[in-house]
Amino acid sequence: MRSLLFGSIALAVCVPASVRANQPEPMECAAPRPGSYLVIRQGQRGEAPLGGLQLETWLEDGSVRGRRFLRVGRRYSETRYQGRWQKVSACGLTVTRDQQGSASSVLLSDQGTPRFGISTKVGDVVTEQWLPQPAGACKPSAMDGTVLSRQMGMTFANGAWTPNAVIQREIWSAWQMAGLAVSSYDGAGEVAAYQGRFLQDDNCVGRIRQQDARGVNYVYAAILRSDGKGYAYLQTQGDDLTVALLDRMAAQP
Repeated sequence: MRSLLFGSIALAVCVPASVRANQPEPMECAAPRPGSYLVIRQGQRGEAPLGGLQLETWLEDGSVRGRRFLRVGRRYSETRYQGRWQKVSACGLTVTRDQQGSASSVLLSDQGTPRFGISTKVGDVVTEQWLPQPAGACKPSAMDGTVLSRQMGMTFANGAWTPNAVIQREIWSAWQMAGLAVSSYDGAGEVAAYQGRFLQDDNCVGRIRQQDARGVNYVYAAILRSDGKGYAYLQTQGDDLTVALLDRMAAQP
């Protein structure tokens, strides 16, 4: 993308004027929609893998407030932050945050909701997925049912980070879950049953604690989706770093 400006100029020069005249004007997206959003962040900061969750609220006056859960390598932190959003193009905006957060460039949907973003912090190679988080109470019954996920993460071993992949199927009931995980750690396959529970902290925000059949414990920061469509979690301890969106399957009529 570093040659984007040059490419745009070259395109304008090379395309005949008659063709350029017939090109549609860029569509203007709807105005950015104030509200709350779940942000799932994954990538690299320097030499270390990065995973993060944010619950961020945009206000009509352009101000931002949020809560951030961040893992960089083996370091984990939680912070609250403030900032501002500003529209900078037909379908793009920037979000600047105080020292407890990092800035983002964000693309909007036609309806004005943020959809994907990218960190603009120096040293980051981090993408963001944005999901609406409508106002409402998260209740145990809203998550009951089957949850499926596909995850890519990193494992620290022998002084280096290597990739891992996991697929999972869970059954939830009253904020307790039992599931099966099929994993690949640097090519070595593994199948493990596990069980756990969601521990509510503040409405949709909380912790998930799980234990697999071998007795290994896992702890995650978790944000339930207020529309009942699933949840996002971030592993907070150990030698694995995983951040993922897990989808709740709609009940069949």
